[in-house]
Amino acid sequence: MNYQESTSPFTLHRWPGVTALLLLIAALLLMPKQLSAQQQLDLSLEQALELAAESNRDIRMKQHEQQAARAQFRQSNAVFLPSVSLEYQALSTDDPLNVFGFKLKQQQVTAQDFDPTRLNDPGAYENFSARLMVQQPVFNPDMIQARRAARTQYEAAGYMVQGTAAMTAYRVKQAYFELVLYREVQQVLAEAVETAKAYETQAQNFFDEGMLSREDLLAARVHRLELENKLVKAANDADAAQENLALLLGMDSLTQIHTTDALTDSSPMQPGTGLPESAPDNAFVRSASLQADAADQMVKSAAYSFLPRLNVFGSFELNDNDPFGFGSSAYMIGANLSWNLFSGMQQAGRYAEASARARMARTGLEQFQHEQHTQLRQAARALEHARDRIALSEEAIAGASENARIRANRYAEGMERTTDLLVAQTRLSESQLQQLEAYFQFNMSAAALELLLGN
Repeated sequence: MNYQESTSPFTLHRWPGVTALLLLIAALLLMPKQLSAQQQLDLSLEQALELAAESNRDIRMKQHEQQAARAQFRQSNAVFLPSVSLEYQALSTDDPLNVFGFKLKQQQVTAQDFDPTRLNDPGAYENFSARLMVQQPVFNPDMIQARRAARTQYEAAGYMVQGTAAMTAYRVKQAYFELVLYREVQQVLAEAVETAKAYETQAQNFFDEGMLSREDLLAARVHRLELENKLVKAANDADAAQENLALLLGMDSLTQIHTTDALTDSSPMQPGTGLPESAPDNAFVRSASLQADAADQMVKSAAYSFLPRLNVFGSFELNDNDPFGFGSSAYMIGANLSWNLFSGMQQAGRYAEASARARMARTGLEQFQHEQHTQLRQAARALEHARDRIALSEEAIAGASENARIRANRYAEGMERTTDLLVAQTRLSESQLQQLEAYFQFNMSAAALELLLGN
């Protein structure tokens, strides 16, 4: 018997319904991936910025850090607010001193308890006590300064959230404009490739007619291949920019984003915009300044730890030898004045450490301010340079287009060398790409100014 020709009832061609069901299941499993890969979202720059403000993970992380700083500040309320605790304790002992003390607390001491035999060997005795304790801080200068430092850190965290939002907006603009740039580069290169193909076909015809050398034909072919390689690279750069933009927006990287805004030279930030002569006052600078202030306040906290502390306390206690009885009550109130005169250089070391950290924070703030001012001047110069490049690129494209047109006409009549024609076409493509880069530089320089100025 030939097993390959078996008439088993489980053969799929005898069960067309099973085959259809399996194909349907496979289609359903593949459908979500296909749909997600085909999703397309039309986005303007303003819409992208709004999505990033709502969904960016870096912003959410800084918000969580701000919440943590706020919680730390709330913990410092203990400097002024009382602490209240309630405890219930059950004890059993045959220690003579504790047994006699328990009877005193329960107000159950009798004359028989002074019998030396009973005093020395009282036997096991139980005490059940409930105690309410209250402690009220009065004067703790080091903790007061630490509270001020915690509040300053909380304010600094708030500015850090604003700065992170501004930096995220800048990164969104960068990814958005990169996506626009690379897709427009693709268009320029695609047109150049089509032109190169036409010239290659024309060169092949001239070569077949004996009017062109093999070297010129190979030059036309190499020129076309180089443009195609650049086109592939531009497509890859566009995909990378799209994935970066989707990541910043908190979206799936498979989402196809279609940009609706183009690269322009219209921005509130223009060359000649009034710039501060010192460091800009943006959210990052304010946060760094507040962190330096908090470090100074911690120095004061360490210095105030050499001063005495004053606190008051009180307690109310119920005692009984019955687990559910409260037969005897007592209270205690008092004040505690403590002054740590020497702690084995611990306080002095804490003060030295806080002072060093404060100096480090101030030095870092000065360095950061100088860096911000330098970046501000560089962004202003880059914006002016980009505007000049845009103006020059218009003339360059006009001249390169006319030159390429003339040489193409002369080439069609057999009056121009292939290499000269290819050089002219290359210069035209380069001029167009340089103009796109100039527009991109203008937009990113304007975005950098907005970020640094805190606009």
